[in-house]
Amino acid sequence: MRLDKWLSDATNYTRSQLKQLIRSGQVTVNDCIVKRPETAVCQTDTICLQGKPVTADTFCYCLLLHKPLGYVCAVTDATEKTVMELIPPDLQRKGLFPVGRLDKDTTGLLLLTNDGAFSHALLAPRRHIPKYYWMQLARPYEVQYAEQLAAGLTLADGTHCLPAEILPIPNTEREAVICLQEGKYHQVRRMMAAVGNHVEQLQRIAMGGLCLPSDLLPGDCVPLTAVQMELLQQPNDPDRLRLLAEKYKKW
Repeated sequence: MRLDKWLSDATNYTRSQLKQLIRSGQVTVNDCIVKRPETAVCQTDTICLQGKPVTADTFCYCLLLHKPLGYVCAVTDATEKTVMELIPPDLQRKGLFPVGRLDKDTTGLLLLTNDGAFSHALLAPRRHIPKYYWMQLARPYEVQYAEQLAAGLTLADGTHCLPAEILPIPNTEREAVICLQEGKYHQVRRMMAAVGNHVEQLQRIAMGGLCLPSDLLPGDCVPLTAVQMELLQQPNDPDRLRLLAEKYKKW
């Protein structure tokens, strides 16, 4: 494959930008500066752009982002800051998009991928991939919430929510963790409003068997490993919510 085409597939630069970078001596192939965009390269070559190695992902590429407040989960938006602005250039890939949505006022674990089939596998309700959230409530947690949510709720607009699990955080009055197996619009906030409370803060802390790393700062992102991608697709573990409630402290 041509060098400029290979780099175009592996980065977020345009072909014209890459031709300029190559001709200015900012690309090496196997530690040798190459200035011809049409130079032929293959998968076994070591290619560096501005001194940094570039890898061509021929498989599903996925990033884990600690989403901060104030960003919308969209590739582009005319008025709001998007999570795509948080991805550093060396982690950008063509076709990268957020997996599902966290609203502007929700923080925590967000995935971005270039693989639509992988995204669908994580979000499809029939796959039952659990999503776990920590929340701070406006009023004290009440024990009847667990029974109400476990029965499944029908919201004021007729939206039906599948059964969900909820547990209070020990030694707190207004904190809880909740597990959903779907992701409807503002679902956690709307469900808690339906049982008579209000969510003041909300953070996604886990998905499947993958937890938000405690050392991943808001706004930072890392590529997922193969092991982490397998953890993502684990079904619900009856003990996972309890363990999250017991060990949780706000990231």
